[in-house]
Amino acid sequence: MSELYFPSLSAENNQGDGPASTAELQGALCGLLCINAEANRLDWYKTLYDDMHPDEKEGHDLTALFDQTIQSLNSLDFDLQLALPDDDAPLSSRILAMSDWSHGLVYGLGVSGLTDEVELSEDAQEYLADVIKISQISDDDIEDSNEEETNFEELTEYLRMGLFLLFNELQPANPDDITTSH
Repeated sequence: MSELYFPSLSAENNQGDGPASTAELQGALCGLLCINAEANRLDWYKTLYDDMHPDEKEGHDLTALFDQTIQSLNSLDFDLQLALPDDDAPLSSRILAMSDWSHGLVYGLGVSGLTDEVELSEDAQEYLADVIKISQISDDDIEDSNEEETNFEELTEYLRMGLFLLFNELQPANPDDITTSH
């Protein structure tokens, strides 16, 4: 994932609402896809940003991110990898990226139309509550320790697997099976 580059996310280019890092962008895309798995792969980001005009390279990378993400979400192998820094990055930067990813997921779900009226299973509701808590982690909450490393790995796996639960709950296997309650 780290080979993709999004200059539009840099502070000087990103003036409005919307994801401000690759981790947050991927989280927001996951939220969007949970609500609308039929999103247009070429301009999906317009749902998240009011004013984003990617150049050709960035547009290609946005399409690649979309393709990788939707393919992983539909995979029976559950092989989605969160767009987080590599294991050799400081733990604090990986935890903050995980928080960004979580914030992005909440943002993507919200701008894509998830409301309190959507009935979710108890597990999905608990997952969303946990994602919101993770999205609120700040520098002050982080300590570098072996225990925190283990917690980070467990939370990352929880975020990944919970996303599949949420995606499958919000996206029926057969579009003809859409009902108002799940």
